[in-house]
Amino acid sequence: MAFSDILAQDHITNHFRKTITSNHLSHAYIFTGQDGIGKTLLAKELSKAILCSEKEDDSCNSCNNCVRIENSNHPDVHWIEIEEKAKFLKIDNIRDLQHSVKLSPLESSYKIFIIKEADRMNEEASNCLLKTLEEPPTSTIIILIANSLTPVKETIKSRCQIIRFHPIPAHIIEDQLIKRFDADTSKVGWISRFSSGSMGNAFELLEDNFYEKNSDIVNRIGVSGIDNLLLAEEVIDNYLSSSETLEEKRQALRRILNCILQFYRDLLVVKIRNVYGTGKKTTPLFNADHEDTLQQCAGYLTQKQITAIINDILESIKYIDYNLNINLLVENIFTRIAMLNSSERE
Repeated sequence: MAFSDILAQDHITNHFRKTITSNHLSHAYIFTGQDGIGKTLLAKELSKAILCSEKEDDSCNSCNNCVRIENSNHPDVHWIEIEEKAKFLKIDNIRDLQHSVKLSPLESSYKIFIIKEADRMNEEASNCLLKTLEEPPTSTIIILIANSLTPVKETIKSRCQIIRFHPIPAHIIEDQLIKRFDADTSKVGWISRFSSGSMGNAFELLEDNFYEKNSDIVNRIGVSGIDNLLLAEEVIDNYLSSSETLEEKRQALRRILNCILQFYRDLLVVKIRNVYGTGKKTTPLFNADHEDTLQQCAGYLTQKQITAIINDILESIKYIDYNLNINLLVENIFTRIAMLNSSERE
């Protein structure tokens, strides 16, 4: 792989081509953007491009340095990751880095340190890293990978060059899915929209048959008079019980809630179209193949009810990462939807 294979991040790859050629690399970077858009991949490709012995502004993928970096066994490229099942990147991980940066590169002109999930450092680890960033060796490059900048200390951000990754456009994700997998067009089209600009997310959704799960959920919540507590139990049994860890269960619930959120978002679009006669092509539907169900629901729900349900789902998504009982959270969400569905109509 090379810079040209990085999807939809030309503003970044062009920047690094120039800085490598002109030898104006920074001592520290933060790669930030949502999960699954190529931050880790670009960190690896950048390391290869910097240390490549054949090309000046990219990786050749065939020299000894490129091959070893690709196989994660180059002595001057170090990956720092959160330990399995740990919540935070701990100070011991950064202390190892702090010791290593004092040593000269073994074979290359640079030592490169890549810190994954840098937005999950605890206070001690952050302070330890800050000391290294305040007096960085000239032969060292540190790359922090973070989904969000918010948890990263301001003092760390101020000492790094921030590289912002863009979401990958849906049509590019769709093209990649069609090239790599034998899936029907409607499934690939839905996944490319639902993945929110994340190629990694799109691969997971396709592998997990999430298009079929979404259809099942839409068909169930679109039934008038359904027992929402029964539906909550079905969601827990069918979609959450197979998750082995709490984080996996949270991720599964987040996706289920986003399915429901997109359904009610589509419902609001259909309702507005029906009331105001807005053209059908103005705002496309996520669930265009379920428009009959949407039209049926639009007949007995008011715009106010739909908006209230959307707000409740958004509020519930905020609570997923709190230390709450996930099953109770699911039951509460569906109970609230049932109450809003049956509230006084205008």
